[in-house]
Amino acid sequence: MFDSCVPPQCQRKRSAPATRQAILDAARHCFSADGYDQVGVREIAARAGVDPALINRYFGSKEGLFSEAIGGKFDLRNLAGDDLSTLGETLLRAICKKKPGNGHDPLNALLRSYGSEVAREKLRAAMVHGFVEPLAERLSGPNPRERAELVGSTLVGILIYRAIAGPLNDEDLERLVTSTAPYIQNIIDGLPVRSVAKG
Repeated sequence: MFDSCVPPQCQRKRSAPATRQAILDAARHCFSADGYDQVGVREIAARAGVDPALINRYFGSKEGLFSEAIGGKFDLRNLAGDDLSTLGETLLRAICKKKPGNGHDPLNALLRSYGSEVAREKLRAAMVHGFVEPLAERLSGPNPRERAELVGSTLVGILIYRAIAGPLNDEDLERLVTSTAPYIQNIIDGLPVRSVAKG
């Protein structure tokens, strides 16, 4: 628990944005290492080198901090470009790209925190408000909400599998993009999934 979050950073003068970022970075590390329920505000503050009271000042609560720490993972603005015609490939490449470092991926925090009711609700909110609803607004044709949910569930499934199986090398990534991006794109375009080209 606490051991995973030490050694804390040294206390030093920071600007408000820098302090906020230090707390966020520390939270991502601690949540990824131990999960939501096993990490306390004091552990996060110790790693960031700040007073625990600053967490409430900048994020409102531990829940608010967790929500921001994992929210960007499912934020469509961070994943998608403007071209809807290639969005399937864009999204797939975005979630499968190699991550620098070890143990700091927000997905690790989610996998280790899923037993927490609070964490599950934050994940649901991040997915619905950060990904499903914005994507549904961009889709034309029938059932945009259901199609956006299907795209989201497909990507989350791939994310979880990759977290277990390990990152892809460049060759395997291209193979996955070739075989799977058309499937995702057909959902985005509102086309029958069975029409995905083979080969």
